[in-house]
Amino acid sequence: MKSFLVRLLPYAVAVSALIYSPYNFANSIVQQHLDFGTLVIPSNSNISSVIIKADAEINTIGRIYVLEKGQPAELLLTDFPAHTQLTMQLVNSVTVQHNVQGSSSADFEVRLNGFPKSTITDDLGEAKVFIGGTLITKPSSKSYSDGDYSSTTNLEISIDY
Repeated sequence: MKSFLVRLLPYAVAVSALIYSPYNFANSIVQQHLDFGTLVIPSNSNISSVIIKADAEINTIGRIYVLEKGQPAELLLTDFPAHTQLTMQLVNSVTVQHNVQGSSSADFEVRLNGFPKSTITDDLGEAKVFIGGTLITKPSSKSYSDGDYSSTTNLEISIDY
């Protein structure tokens, strides 16, 4: 049986925060990209997935194995009033299809999940937010080529406080 080692390098999550309040100075800084770690996918005949939760818990479904653990994305929200509850909502859901044109590698899909509904800012008016993701393999006669994979997407969130 032949196994394919697939390294999924950071799946970048760029954030633009939409602020609905008189304070329009808020920013977001990516501290850590969503990273699925090093995975082994011995067969691509069924749907399999790796789920990284916002609390860094990792689960797998199907025939996909984690050799090196990944981690959720970490965003730092800044320039808010201190000790304020922020209520957050995704403006649009985010799903990315990985499909390199002309590539002999199979496709997969990445979905963001585990987005928190609220957080409270600290003394400096900052708050850390962790975002998980799910990587889903697609059944195919193609296998996954060994190598590094990455994608980038924009994530829009609205923040009320």
